[in-house]
Amino acid sequence: MNKIKLLTTAAITAMLSYNVAIANTNLDNMPEEEIARTIASILKKNPKIAYDAVVEYGKMKKNNEKYEDKELTQLEQKLAAVLKDNPALIVGALQIYEQQKQQEELLKRAESYKAYVEDINSDEIYAGNPNGKYVLAEFFDFSCGYCKQMAPHIKSIIDKNPDLKVVFKPVAFLSKNSEIAARASIAASKQGKFLDMYLAIMKEIRPNEKAIEKIADDLGLDMEKYKRDYSSNETNNLIKKIRKTADNIKMQSVPTLILNGMPLYAVEEMQIQHAIDVLKGEQ
Repeated sequence: MNKIKLLTTAAITAMLSYNVAIANTNLDNMPEEEIARTIASILKKNPKIAYDAVVEYGKMKKNNEKYEDKELTQLEQKLAAVLKDNPALIVGALQIYEQQKQQEELLKRAESYKAYVEDINSDEIYAGNPNGKYVLAEFFDFSCGYCKQMAPHIKSIIDKNPDLKVVFKPVAFLSKNSEIAARASIAASKQGKFLDMYLAIMKEIRPNEKAIEKIADDLGLDMEKYKRDYSSNETNNLIKKIRKTADNIKMQSVPTLILNGMPLYAVEEMQIQHAIDVLKGEQ
């Protein structure tokens, strides 16, 4: 709380006092509640003020400046008192600013995806409706814990949406076993068993070559064909293509979900389904 108080009094106060909207407001006889509402309105429209205040606070702290050393005008003192009693004003503005930055990043990412939408939606490996109107792409790594948690959600989403095609992009960069699993899943897809292989590998804590080969055998795959497809040039090229697409769209983490060419920030099945419903115009 002391840090918040120092921030409100020592940094954001000075900035607000020079803001045209607040500087031209007569605060002399204004109740504290109304001043707080005025400040909240300004911060809502200009949330970057709060971010700049944090930066200013950091500079003051680095230079060992103290609030007590600052000479404040009467206006600044009054604002400081209100902000000191209402630290949530700054916290709220910081949250709005962060949301705005995330939205800007989302739009930038969506623009970058447009150039590579065909690669993103390419269906060398897919499940669901091959002619689905809606396409969900998942870039994932078989060694990723979050991807393991996502797997049953993806299966449920496929089951619930007959007009959805899910295309899978195993990026295979976290470990050696990631590529082994990616190759195995591609080989299984050649025999119509990708989804079964995907779900089975994701249940393994540390999928390795021996465990994955046993899964393939348990699934009843033609093991000679499986081994040929596992090591084929076609599989090599597909892994390289997926990695290149991930690099082109500047993929930052796994799992990365893209719905009809638009980035989808979701970690729960309900969030994914909601996004699909919105796209369908059902909500």
